[in-house]
Amino acid sequence: MVAQQDPVDSLRNVIQTTTSDTIKAEAIMDLAWKKMYEDSPQAKKLVFDGLAVMDQIDNLRVKGYGYTVAGVVYWVASSYDTATMYLEQAIKVYEQKGDERGLSAVYNNLSLIAQNQSKYPEALAYATQSLELARKLDNPSMLASATFTVGNIHYFLKDNEKALETFLEALGLFETHQLSTNLHKLLLNIGSTYHNLQELDSAKHFYERSLLQANQVNDYKTIAITTTNLGNLAMDASEYGKAVTFYKQAQDIYQEKFTNDFDHSLLLHSLAKAYLKLDNPVMAETYGKQSLALAEKVEDKQRTAAAHQILSDIFEKRGNFQQALFHFKLGTALKDSIFNLDKSAQLAEIETKYETALKDQQISEQQLTIVENQKDLQRSFFALVIGGLVLIAVLTILLLVRSRNKKEQKLLLQQKELEVKEAYIHAALESQESERKRFAQDLHDGFGQLISALRLNISRLQGNSDELETRIEVVDKSESILQEMHKEIRNIAFNLMPATLIQFGLKEGIREFAQRINQSGKISIEVTVFGLEDRLEELQEISLYRVIQEWVNNAIKYASPQKISIQLTRHENELSLIIEDDGKGFDPSILKNATGNGWRNIQSRLQRIGAQWEVDSQTDRTGTSFIIDIPSVEIKKATENSYPPIGASK
Repeated sequence: MVAQQDPVDSLRNVIQTTTSDTIKAEAIMDLAWKKMYEDSPQAKKLVFDGLAVMDQIDNLRVKGYGYTVAGVVYWVASSYDTATMYLEQAIKVYEQKGDERGLSAVYNNLSLIAQNQSKYPEALAYATQSLELARKLDNPSMLASATFTVGNIHYFLKDNEKALETFLEALGLFETHQLSTNLHKLLLNIGSTYHNLQELDSAKHFYERSLLQANQVNDYKTIAITTTNLGNLAMDASEYGKAVTFYKQAQDIYQEKFTNDFDHSLLLHSLAKAYLKLDNPVMAETYGKQSLALAEKVEDKQRTAAAHQILSDIFEKRGNFQQALFHFKLGTALKDSIFNLDKSAQLAEIETKYETALKDQQISEQQLTIVENQKDLQRSFFALVIGGLVLIAVLTILLLVRSRNKKEQKLLLQQKELEVKEAYIHAALESQESERKRFAQDLHDGFGQLISALRLNISRLQGNSDELETRIEVVDKSESILQEMHKEIRNIAFNLMPATLIQFGLKEGIREFAQRINQSGKISIEVTVFGLEDRLEELQEISLYRVIQEWVNNAIKYASPQKISIQLTRHENELSLIIEDDGKGFDPSILKNATGNGWRNIQSRLQRIGAQWEVDSQTDRTGTSFIIDIPSVEIKKATENSYPPIGASK
């Protein structure tokens, strides 16, 4: 019995051996389709190669297919503008060819992209075109896919009853005609709809079915989303620790298997809610800011509004009412821009046209539903306005109360600043003296021994021996000693100031530092950076690098961890740094009475750059988190922006 060849290997073999540009172009696009979820950069490169081959042929079928695959690959990568451009090219080719099946698939994909951008009238228009063509062709597969897409629109418009009805209609088509493509995604959306309707047993049933199907086809996107939703079920049951476990599993997928900024933003939002429930607003704020950064990156208004809302709740919990009001206003403005009355009227007109084409007898029912939705939106808007006014009133009262104590606090702050400056000067002097002693010790212990060895080796030439072998041996040993001296110089130079930090900035400096420690094989350091494409000012970069270096070395020395995570996140002018380890915990209060220079140096460096910090650890549990927040960072120079994006058809 001959073993079957892996489909990916088979496609690669065709690409390498075929002499036909038509076959080669189609094989490259097939491989890009298979790779788009597990390796988005490779899928994009394959698209580029496939389009280059496609330009050499005159085959409308292959060109239409190629542009469709290119559009879906860039959509999965959250590059919506590029995806739309390729799909619009596919429409032109399919119209020229008269291929209604291809047009139906492209319209369905354009509808899904519009949904991700909260453009629901446009999404419904595309879905209607796809559904009409599928009905005309009497194609069960395309009819099921288009029905699935229409259900998505109802889902995003929060009409869960209508969404569930449409999803179950699509599921009937899948089961009747034994269709498998994207079945796991439909099962996921059915589970999500039952979840919204608070039918939690049904939701869990469909989530588990979806997870089983997704694992069979290695769809990491669906696996991550389904795992996130299982965490949401745990949140509903007030099992917040269990929810965080599910969320961390999904986080590992986004960091190791698959990158999708839109879905990752949803997960980070859920993590922020979970930590807020666990009464850990510091961690909640960190994940909330990361969710906001990704939502703004993909330009999704719903996700951005939700991120502002959770940040408003977090800052209110922390007692920072000014920031709470700031995020509340931004979130409310975004919600109004999505669901204002004008857009509702446009959506009502398009949806009525769609319903008329399908079921004339339901026109009056749909119109009544739309009117009621408009009333609900008006009531929600007035409720938000009233809530905002109440929040402003509360904030005003708090400001008045605080102003009475302003003079006394000012004197106390001035006295505190003097104490901090004195402590900083003292710590700086001790740190300089310590560095001098360490530098002198390195030179004495390292270079002193090597120079003595070199002197003794060369002295062998001063004897009476003129043998060539002796002289060659002396030269070889001297060269070996010089190599050791060069290595020692590099190590001392790295400890004084890493060249990578100066040349390439904080992000690369941290990664080199982690790589050096990881080479020991005794501990694993993972570095994650969000939104730090630009360089910071030199003082900020050096201070943060030294803080990370000091804290990590102390953690390795005293906590004996197996894994350390360094997370650096920048949103606008704010910078957050989190260092987490799984080692032995300790009582953070002992840092206040610490006699060594390490902790004082860390505090001094953080105070110089205006940072705020918090240490989260306990003696009765493992793991320690060091959270640093810098409200204002300065950018040294700008760099070029990087490019950013569930059932797709082809």
